[in-house]
Amino acid sequence: MPSLLMGTLISIELALAFLGLGFIVGIPLAIGEVYGNKLVKSLFVLPIVEFFRSIPALVLLFLFYFGASFLQLNLSPFVAALLAMGFRSAAYQSQIFKGAIKSIDIGQMQAARSLGMTKLKAIRYIILPQALRISIP
Repeated sequence: MPSLLMGTLISIELALAFLGLGFIVGIPLAIGEVYGNKLVKSLFVLPIVEFFRSIPALVLLFLFYFGASFLQLNLSPFVAALLAMGFRSAAYQSQIFKGAIKSIDIGQMQAARSLGMTKLKAIRYIILPQALRISIP
């Protein structure tokens, strides 16, 4: 029984960690997909999102764990699982955030820009708080 409880705690830690990583990486991916230029979208955002959404989770786990050792990186199994599942979570969460950002009326951005805000400030202070309120539940 103690080993099962220890495994449960590790699973909870891993789930919280990769959801946090997915949140931190997913928001910039969503912003890049919605507000980025064609170069940013086609070279950075879309390949990352499509790669991690299209490969099964077990294959990603094998790629990160055994691929890291092939590249002479010594990752612990926990870190390899965290990175693999975290980036997979980021790809899916970026699509959730993208939908939430697109649901914000375009007039919000126009109003912020008319007040003299830069595009980045408007995204940070006006668009993201509203989009996160929509997407977090």
